[in-house]
Amino acid sequence: MVQVYLFAALVLAVLVATFAVQNAIPVAVKFLAWNFESSLVIVILLAAGVGAFAAALVSLPQAIRAWTRLRQREAEVARLQGQVRRLEDRVAAQAEAARDRPAEEDHAPV
Repeated sequence: MVQVYLFAALVLAVLVATFAVQNAIPVAVKFLAWNFESSLVIVILLAAGVGAFAAALVSLPQAIRAWTRLRQREAEVARLQGQVRRLEDRVAAQAEAARDRPAEEDHAPV
C-alpha cells in the first residue's frame, strides 16, 4: 500500500513540475505585506512544497501516536513471550519431576 502512495506522489510531482515548466512566465506575487515578482515556475513549485510540508505537519501527530502504540505493543509482546517461556519451563520441570517420581500405584498395598 505504501508503494501505491509513493507512486501516486511521484505522478503528482511530475504533473506539477510539468505544469510549472510549461507556465514559466514572470508574475507579480502579493502575499500579506510582501510584493515581489518571480517566475511562475518558482511560485508553483514553492506552493507545492509548502503544501507538502503542511500535509506532513498535519499527519505528524498521528504518526507519533502510531509509533507510540507500536512501542507499547512491542513491549507487551516481549513481556508475554517472557511469561510464556517461564510457564513452559515450569511445565517442563513439573513433567520431569513427575517422571522421576515413582508412580503411586506401584507402591499401593495389596
